[in-house]
Amino acid sequence: MAAIMKTLAIDSSLSAGSVAALFEGSAAERTFPVAGEHGRRIAAALAAVAGELGWSPADAELLAVVRGPGSFTSLRVGVTTAKAMAWANGARLLGVSAFEVIARQSAGPQEHGSAPIAIAYDAGRGDVFAATAVPATHSPTGWIIGAPGLYSLPTWLASLERGACISGPALAIFADQIAQRPDLLVAPRAAWIPTAIGVGNVAILRAAAGESDDPQTLVPDYLRPSYAHENDSRSSR
Repeated sequence: MAAIMKTLAIDSSLSAGSVAALFEGSAAERTFPVAGEHGRRIAAALAAVAGELGWSPADAELLAVVRGPGSFTSLRVGVTTAKAMAWANGARLLGVSAFEVIARQSAGPQEHGSAPIAIAYDAGRGDVFAATAVPATHSPTGWIIGAPGLYSLPTWLASLERGACISGPALAIFADQIAQRPDLLVAPRAAWIPTAIGVGNVAILRAAAGESDDPQTLVPDYLRPSYAHENDSRSSR
C-alpha cells in the first residue's frame, strides 16, 4: 500500500537500526550498522531519507517508530525522537510492534502467509523474549500478535511444534541450538531484523484504519527492565 501521507519511520530497537521515508510508492532508507550510533546519526539520517523523496522532516505527516521489544537505551532514543517530531510537526504518531513488522517480512507475498510465525528476541542470560504472530484477516496488517513472554531458550524451542515457522533476531544468536531442530521452518535471514521500511508499511496500514498514538502516553516496551532497575528492585525487597 502506497503511503498517502509523508511518512518517517524509525527502528532503534536493537544495537543497530534504520530510518526510512515513504510517500506515494517511493521509499528511502538508511541503516546504522554500528552499535550505538542511533543518537548521533538519527537526525541527519532522517533529513537524508526525506531529502531523497524531495521533502524535509518538518513536512512529515506520520511518524512511525518501533515501540518494542528492544534494548533499554537504543529503543528509548527512537521513541523519544518520534514523539518529539510528532509534537513539533503536528503529525500523527504510531508506535508499532517489531513482532508485527518481522511477521510481515517473514511471510512475504506467498510464503507462510497462512501459518503462524514464532518470533524470538535474545533477552540475555540465555533467555528469549518471544511471541507468536497469527494471520488475521480482520487486522489492518493481516497479523495479530499473541502475548509475548520471557522463556529460557530450551523451553521456547521445546514448545515449537514440528514444521513451525520461526524468525527474529534470536535466530542469529542461537544458531547452533536452533540447528538441532531441523524440523523447524526458518524464515529468510533478511527477515529476522525489523527494517524501517517495514515499520513504515505497518504504520501506514494502521493509520489508514484510523489508528494513532498519543505522544504523551506512548512508551517503549522493553525486552526486560534495565539491569539498573532490576538491581534497584532487588535491593528494595
